[in-house]
Amino acid sequence: MKKFAILFATLFVAMISFGQNFEAPKLNPEDFENVKVKVGADFALQLQSIDHEAGVALIDLKHNFNLPTANMSITAELAPGIQLYINNYLSSRHHNEAWVEGGYLTIDNLPFLPAADNIMKYLTIKAGVMNPNYGDAHFFRSTNADVLNNPFVGNWIMDNYTTNPGMEVMFRDKGFLAVLGTNNGRMNYGRGGDLGDDLVFNWKLGYDTDINENLRVRASLSGYHVGEGHSGSYLWDGDRAGARYYNVMQTAAAEGDNFRSGRWSPGSGQTEMNSYQANLFVKFHGLEIFGIYEDMKGVKGGNDQHFTQTALQAIYRFGSFYAGTRLNKVSNNNDSNVTRCNLGGGWFMTDNVLIKLDYVDQKYEGVAHGDIDGGKFNGLVVEAAISF
Repeated sequence: MKKFAILFATLFVAMISFGQNFEAPKLNPEDFENVKVKVGADFALQLQSIDHEAGVALIDLKHNFNLPTANMSITAELAPGIQLYINNYLSSRHHNEAWVEGGYLTIDNLPFLPAADNIMKYLTIKAGVMNPNYGDAHFFRSTNADVLNNPFVGNWIMDNYTTNPGMEVMFRDKGFLAVLGTNNGRMNYGRGGDLGDDLVFNWKLGYDTDINENLRVRASLSGYHVGEGHSGSYLWDGDRAGARYYNVMQTAAAEGDNFRSGRWSPGSGQTEMNSYQANLFVKFHGLEIFGIYEDMKGVKGGNDQHFTQTALQAIYRFGSFYAGTRLNKVSNNNDSNVTRCNLGGGWFMTDNVLIKLDYVDQKYEGVAHGDIDGGKFNGLVVEAAISF
């Protein structure tokens, strides 16, 4: 608690203000001069001090530095209102080698079709390999070494993230938002006998407005739909970079590394599914409140699934500092659940350099968790990050 008191005391010396962003603003065609290419990078490193326990022997967790992670991104301005983005993982927990995480084209203007200028004032088209814009939770998560948008160290327990080939069309006007997208449902589609799959669909309706200079409100409802007979869709378990709380709740008898340690979700491979996520975000002065209600019903391996996620996050930003808490719970249809509480804060030393302190307490209950039913982990993680 002494560390938290020191962190809170430093709130009163800050000068710079930061806030939460969601969908990227539209590209202004008038800003285009010629083809430009920007190379960006992200670096993140954690010092983990976590203990865990269960009714079965677990591995001996050490208090040490985790594997440093790194991203490299390329952003290319190709034409007025047309941008290409590619992200690469140079170092990640699950994949030792460098690889392309995904990339997509953003079209906010059609310079080759002037007759469409009026409608393109409201539309944004995205096409490529990307995470579907389902729910608002993914705007508060870490993407490997890109961690500045996540006020804590770990992502959500039921963490929807995947990179599927597809496209989306987004309409925006006077605070109203509508998204309609489709993708093939798979991260590795066409690798085997899955060429006959139907498309899956996602949508979002939302409203985001500044009621006055001190109060902002955003509400959204999203859906993700997989038709019966799909070979196995990805929405969760698509983050191949791995989870941030390393090796927690790993049994001594287990072999290898559970790179999703600390998460719990329906997993991937749904042959039929309907999932909905409702979100509310309120910003009043320096206080930001974000909530999640998510309900998923599907079929995997011939078995019915029903998962529900709830979360409430409260962050107070004061200049370049912030502090807050996150409560997160996931339950399924056989009375099993995982609950997590985070307490922590961070300091934006500059716009591009962040250091966080995160205390996490997570508990497992129910038969779905097998040997670790009744188990828990808790402790501190310090994360330092650079993004540019």
